[in-house]
Amino acid sequence: MSVETIYKVILYPFINESLASLKAMTNLTGSAGEAFMDNVQEFRFKGYAVCSEVTGNLDGVIMMHHYPETAVSIGNSVCQSMFGEAYEHTEMTDDLRNALAEWGNTIVGRSTDLHRRYSLDYGFSSPYFVEDLSQMDQYLDGVQEVVTVPITIDGVGRYYFNLLVRSVDYQEGGIKREESVAIENSHTKVLAKDSRILLVDDSAMIRKALTRFLHSLGYSNIEEADDGSGAVELVKSNPPDFIFMDVVMDKLNGDKALAQIRGLGSNVPIVMLSSVTDQLLVNSCKAQGISGFIFKPIQASNGTEIIKRYLKVAD
Repeated sequence: MSVETIYKVILYPFINESLASLKAMTNLTGSAGEAFMDNVQEFRFKGYAVCSEVTGNLDGVIMMHHYPETAVSIGNSVCQSMFGEAYEHTEMTDDLRNALAEWGNTIVGRSTDLHRRYSLDYGFSSPYFVEDLSQMDQYLDGVQEVVTVPITIDGVGRYYFNLLVRSVDYQEGGIKREESVAIENSHTKVLAKDSRILLVDDSAMIRKALTRFLHSLGYSNIEEADDGSGAVELVKSNPPDFIFMDVVMDKLNGDKALAQIRGLGSNVPIVMLSSVTDQLLVNSCKAQGISGFIFKPIQASNGTEIIKRYLKVAD
């Protein structure tokens, strides 16, 4: 298979989405260089990496990795954009790791959706963060080809996209990125300021950002869960008045938790959040009775307004 084929059919959605999300989540701009075949035997990390296992018609790993200084700069910019305050870390921190993972989640979520629309039949794991160079050999086991695309960020440096290919069966097709939108909800009542609001997301960063948006609107009675199972248990034991819930989580996904919550007879208003824009998923959630669906990224520049709209808070 040619470099052009692998790049256009498989890597292109990730490259395109990474540049679009970079602009949306950091206000940084970048450009992609020419794709080329890397030497499998000599391939190594250049710093930190966000990875996603690929299965199905493609067996391998999608890897977005950065020089340490580039990773720190991007992480600072994601945090600054999300929280609306300056971040000037010079070394990797948990906040920056979470920021890079959230950026990776957004890229993989959107790119997965685009692949699915064109019946390419690939599956992608939730992104995970790697910073131990000694782990490299496990990713190269069975790899036949490595396709690399350098990305240059204006005024910052470079990061790289790699596709580590064990085997692949592909179909040709064009790819088009959709803009982030939010589906309007059927929830009509203004949510009282003393209402209990449950935030369900496996990303501590997203929960932190949502909490800030809610505090700015006068809501302080907030609980958190980091997976769908926790949300179901809280609905059973102490039902909240409103829920914001992610779709893709490490344990029980949000759409499955939604089904269980509705199975309990609860009609609590639930707004789903996801970087996956799959219309089948959206329609499935709508059929189970949701009060909205927010497509990520959500950040300081738009977060409060979006949340206010869903809670029907007056201007």
